[in-house]
Amino acid sequence: MSNKASREQNNTRYYGLDVLRCVAMIMVVILHYLDKGKILTSLSSAGRFTVTDMTAWLLEALCIVAVNLYMLMSGYLLCSSGFKLSRLLKLVAKVWLYSVIVGFVGIALGTPSETVDTYFMLRLLFPVSMNTYWFMTAYIFFYLLVPVLGIAARAMNRDQMKMVLVGLIFFHAVIKSLVPAQMTVDASGMDAMWYIVLFFVAVYIRRFTQLGNRCNVSAKEENASSKAENGLHNISSQSEDGLHNATQKRASEALTAVILYVIGVLLIFGEAMALRAVYLRSGSFSYILNISYSYNHVLVLIASVALFIAFLKMNISDRAGKVFAFLGKYSLGVYLLHENLSVRYYWETFFEFPNVSSASPIVVIARVLLVGIIIFVAGVIFDFAGSGIAGFVLRVLKKAPVTKLVAARIEKADNVFSSSVRR
Repeated sequence: MSNKASREQNNTRYYGLDVLRCVAMIMVVILHYLDKGKILTSLSSAGRFTVTDMTAWLLEALCIVAVNLYMLMSGYLLCSSGFKLSRLLKLVAKVWLYSVIVGFVGIALGTPSETVDTYFMLRLLFPVSMNTYWFMTAYIFFYLLVPVLGIAARAMNRDQMKMVLVGLIFFHAVIKSLVPAQMTVDASGMDAMWYIVLFFVAVYIRRFTQLGNRCNVSAKEENASSKAENGLHNISSQSEDGLHNATQKRASEALTAVILYVIGVLLIFGEAMALRAVYLRSGSFSYILNISYSYNHVLVLIASVALFIAFLKMNISDRAGKVFAFLGKYSLGVYLLHENLSVRYYWETFFEFPNVSSASPIVVIARVLLVGIIIFVAGVIFDFAGSGIAGFVLRVLKKAPVTKLVAARIEKADNVFSSSVRR
């Protein structure tokens, strides 16, 4: 295959992840709307579930993979890029700015749904330490371990990583999924430890399967591989045939993965309904009624990996890919905005859906999807504007001697860690 064809395939692959980043964030918004918007009827409710109630829980099953998808994407990309101090500092700064600025503006406008007291203020001022955004707290703690995790991930061979993965998945997913009891140390996948598991899953996919590109190939090996490919495919027609076959193979793999994702979603939903039926008849297992919707449940893990692979292998046009790359760049702002202490519950109340059970399933699906898209677009616009302002401020600050000194030290630290990735 020619270099051009190879680049096109790589671009398509990563464009697929850009699309997935947007889809996953819309899923996150939908999950929050279903829960905080009181669209989900409790699984312990004694009343009979209507078709609409079941539709809402099916939507929950479709979207519960969202957080896992973000971590699989991070692991897949961090495998080759490694740790950067500058990235960590920018991330912490962004979380803090969103927490403080949006939080205090919300207080001025009277939007918080809870009492604005000392504890509330502390959560605004120390969002990472106070677990204001639980996802970001867990991610930042996980990212601090990336230098060590990256070295381990690149050093292990296939058999070693397989054994590590089997152990991690068994203790963090299989046991809690099969044993009809609530594990004392189980955080339902809302912790840095589960992110580490997903990191190794993504690295394994990239390094040791045909679904990804190796992340530890040296420049010399890449050049040799490129020359070999050029020698084998120096005839234009052969290159075109090879690209066509590769495209068909990618499409087939994506379709298979989507089917596996749908099966996983149906099993998640089915297990939840079965546990509910057992609970209503026996009064037992109330503490594990929602276990199927834990991020670290085996079925959720399977569905997450399947959907990740589907988008990884998806063929995306260059034009569409660039649009999603732009949207994905600002998708984190969607989360930081709609889950801010002064905003959460406020927007769900604004889009309140009265008499959900009496609405038709089609109306519920359409409304939930529409709200998810509206919040996503609003968050992207807000983050785009905020990033522009922040960029201007940084350009001004860079002129100061102290700032130049700090920037130089940060760059030096980045080079130290990047050198370990190259080795």
